[in-house]
Amino acid sequence: MGFKRSPPPFLSVANRTNRQIARGLLGANFASAGSGILDTTGDSIVAMSKQVEQFATLRCNISACIGKEAADTVLSRSLFLISTGGNDIFAFFSANSTPTAAQKQMFTANLVSQYKSHVKALFGLGARKLAVIDVPPIGCCPYPRSLHPLGACIDVLNELTRGLNKGVKDAMHGLSVSLGGLKYSIGSSHAVVQSIMKHPQRLGFKEVTTACCGSGKFNGKSGCTPNATLCDNRHEYLFWDLLHPTHATSKLAAAAIYNGSLHFAAPVNFRQLAEDQC
Repeated sequence: MGFKRSPPPFLSVANRTNRQIARGLLGANFASAGSGILDTTGDSIVAMSKQVEQFATLRCNISACIGKEAADTVLSRSLFLISTGGNDIFAFFSANSTPTAAQKQMFTANLVSQYKSHVKALFGLGARKLAVIDVPPIGCCPYPRSLHPLGACIDVLNELTRGLNKGVKDAMHGLSVSLGGLKYSIGSSHAVVQSIMKHPQRLGFKEVTTACCGSGKFNGKSGCTPNATLCDNRHEYLFWDLLHPTHATSKLAAAAIYNGSLHFAAPVNFRQLAEDQC
């Protein structure tokens, strides 16, 4: 997109004057590791509802610097990247690893409802272009695999993921109809990871089940600590640690979602969304 680096964390610039940010030219990162769609997900995190409040603060700062009308114009042309949901599913699974069909449906419906609330709040604050990244098949991460007696993917996690992704897809389409001016793209990390697992060597990968760094079965029993087992060819691995992708995986996903076909991003890709000036 032309930036030398990702936007700075909001909390690192919240109490400082940054002319580029105040003029709406640089952006800010509100993400909080371990957080989710629900306020109850994660410990010692900034919940997504709070992240939206922090954006409201930044919006006020931009308006004070360049005026409300100019701020509205800048924000309407800005890209709002949202990537969340996996932590909510893991938290639900940790509390109930064998949920009933009704429990899964109720949980997913609640997640989608909260997701819609966050999107509506962002829209009310001036967001018009939403770049959404869906949840990959997290049941196939090294950690869940390490829990399975046969080392297979955990089906319930992937089922919940598919339910959330479909719910968000339907919700975003509905909101784009009901909220005049809202445009969106859903980038499918789910489709990217599935493609890598299906055709690893074709895409430059040799290991799609075991993490590069960790310990125990599939290197999925613990995180990447100083005492962990470390591979010497991480670019050939799908997973870096028990839950997270390698740089090689993320780079491939970024290329597919930003500039790829409808299989990886729809109804338009992220590049088309970013360049849309209407």
